[in-house]
Amino acid sequence: MSARIIVGVALGATLCLAGCGGGGPSEAERQAAQRALSAQLTQLEQRQTRLADIHAIRKLQRAWGYYLDEGQWDEAADLFAGDATLEFGLDGVYRGQDRIREYLHAMGNGRNGLAPGQLNEHIQTMPVITMDADGLTARGTWRDILLQGQLGKGAQWGEGPSENSYVKENGVWKIRSLHWFQTLHVPFEGGWAKHADDNGGHFVSASMKPDAPTTVEYKTWPSAFTPPFHFRGLQPPRLLPIALPTDAAALSEGQLHDRIAKLSAEVDRIASLDAIENLQRIYGYYIDKSQWQQAAALFTADAELTVQGLGTWRGPEGVLRYLLSTGPEGLQEGRLYDHMLLQPIVNVADDDQSARGRWHLFAQLAQFGKFHEWGTGIYENEYARENGVWKIRRLHLYPTMNTPYDKGWGKTSLARSQFDAAAKPDVAPEGPSSRYDQAFITPYHYAHPVRDAGASQQSAMQTAEASASSPADAGAQLAALNQRIGALEDRAQIDTLQRVYGYYLATLLWDELAGLFAEDGTIEIAMRGVYVGRPAVRRNLNLYGQAGLDDGVLHNHMQFQPVIHIEADGKTAHLRSRAMSMLGNYQRAGQWMGGVYENTFEKIDGVWMFKHDRVMNSYFAPYDLGWKDLAQRDPPGITDSNPPDLPPSSPFVMYPKNFLPPYHYANPVTGQR
Repeated sequence: MSARIIVGVALGATLCLAGCGGGGPSEAERQAAQRALSAQLTQLEQRQTRLADIHAIRKLQRAWGYYLDEGQWDEAADLFAGDATLEFGLDGVYRGQDRIREYLHAMGNGRNGLAPGQLNEHIQTMPVITMDADGLTARGTWRDILLQGQLGKGAQWGEGPSENSYVKENGVWKIRSLHWFQTLHVPFEGGWAKHADDNGGHFVSASMKPDAPTTVEYKTWPSAFTPPFHFRGLQPPRLLPIALPTDAAALSEGQLHDRIAKLSAEVDRIASLDAIENLQRIYGYYIDKSQWQQAAALFTADAELTVQGLGTWRGPEGVLRYLLSTGPEGLQEGRLYDHMLLQPIVNVADDDQSARGRWHLFAQLAQFGKFHEWGTGIYENEYARENGVWKIRRLHLYPTMNTPYDKGWGKTSLARSQFDAAAKPDVAPEGPSSRYDQAFITPYHYAHPVRDAGASQQSAMQTAEASASSPADAGAQLAALNQRIGALEDRAQIDTLQRVYGYYLATLLWDELAGLFAEDGTIEIAMRGVYVGRPAVRRNLNLYGQAGLDDGVLHNHMQFQPVIHIEADGKTAHLRSRAMSMLGNYQRAGQWMGGVYENTFEKIDGVWMFKHDRVMNSYFAPYDLGWKDLAQRDPPGITDSNPPDLPPSSPFVMYPKNFLPPYHYANPVTGQR
């Protein structure tokens, strides 16, 4: 029986003990009720702590990526525990924080920060966090996307998953071990189709001997390798149970209500984190499809939108004017403007009325027949809660890189994207350029998550005052908290399920992937039709190759930008997610794929599973061609040798035509569909 059910059943009994008898409860009954309430509160606190810990670990790992982006090696090293280990590619094992610091400085060629014109993006995506039962250790899987190079010299793509562990010391999460498995590291020109790895998985070990040899021997691209994912034994992946107390010492009514108030405030902040992440990701999806009015409606009346180097636009009207200057409202044939928002670090203020967030922008931009570009940048944003609804108050984009698709950041740094606004700003640009040719460091809104954790924890402490109330009131409050925490747990499980799906899809682990589906679940990819039932889902997966990776085959399938909503019944959930794939065969062809998922999930016996999995592709683009001159083509469609159970549920078209995959949600501010 789940913790949520146990708490719910116990709460009913507690409420009855507190006042169901005709003459009122006896002293013994009152004491028993108070002990039961105390035990229930402790259970809820532990469940809330688990959710808060998952968010803390995500922030920790994302901070690692941001520090590597800027060449801030000491800040990155300070994220590790004193006895931690680092294993990057096939360089071997480096033990202890001091050696990790030395290793990172060696990666930076002995200098702090990046050189002008150096790009070192380490985008941290697809977190799967598994808390251990002790609440003090955890494991995590991540995907690291590398865009590296030096202007005037060359550029590289890098990619691979990491299997990490974490430890909580004195209330602060730290990295205990980080092991990044290199899938590929290849020159930009020609990519993975024309090149084997340019470093063989080695970065600095030739000049800095490791403390121990690599723990897992493998060959890098064009060889294939499946990392030892920590979650493969969890079928399907889910939040693991934690040791919940069945009894606790009775708290006084004052203690009980103070702790209930504190717990409620902490649950509010986690719910706000989730709501803000949904809000910003929804903004990204609106930007993709030039839905400027929908995007502008997400801002407060006193909002500001700033693009470093271009200026500031004020108010929703100014935001809309800026957006319209990048192109007309609505879908435009021949326009690609995929605005991927990744790697969020969101911090909510103590009063739960304002927040700040950092995001990594990864953009694919094209105007058919005219130009195509890559773009990256950092958002440092502010949010405000108005009448219970989160909105964007300040959106500040610091562009890092824009480059022509065919030239790359090792050859050309554009002063701005060709889509950049022509509208006159309300405030002229201030400060230096944030482009990578200037070695600019984007300011952080947050303190170091480990080194400065003491000050952060102190500022986050909140003392809530609660008026005296009856056990029945406390029971009702705990019942409401049980439901709210359950919804947050549901969202965390859905997020994990979709990410695991991506890892299995990337490594062709078909049996494990099919095991994520309900018995009557369906899958529908690339207009190949609908396959109904788990056996049919497994049969569908054969369309993409037989199970298991083969040498020379790249099938990286990445999951970004999830927007998740749980239905009121707690049994159904919906998710929109972005797909981006690096595909190809060595010495034959490379390919990019983009698309959007609109999925439905069902909770079965307390476990979330895929009910309907549907992908609508935006494009399939050969690596050597890109998007500018991409010929119109249809999605792959039905395969006669492996036919679906049902025809495609609805048609869609791909770039250079334009299509809006339907949203499962309304605008979170206006409620407009």
